[in-house]
Amino acid sequence: MESTIDKVKDKAHEAADTLHEAQNVGNSERIISLAAGIILTVAGLSKKETMLGKGMSFIGGLLITRGTTGFCPLNKAIGRNSLVTEALA
Repeated sequence: MESTIDKVKDKAHEAADTLHEAQNVGNSERIISLAAGIILTVAGLSKKETMLGKGMSFIGGLLITRGTTGFCPLNKAIGRNSLVTEALA
């Protein structure tokens, strides 16, 4: 009989596999996205009363998400996968 811990581990492995299959951003792009996202978010928060600051924070958040997950909806929409390109290089 499978324990609850084993079931949770299996679900976690399934989720990790699904996330890995969905990734379409290479490691170098992920690092750059994460760094740029942090910089934009911090800069935007320092100007949070303005529309520019709010926009910077929003875009920074998108870049942080892109960098941490390795998935970019825009890449998917245009059929681009820099993860595969990076692996072939």
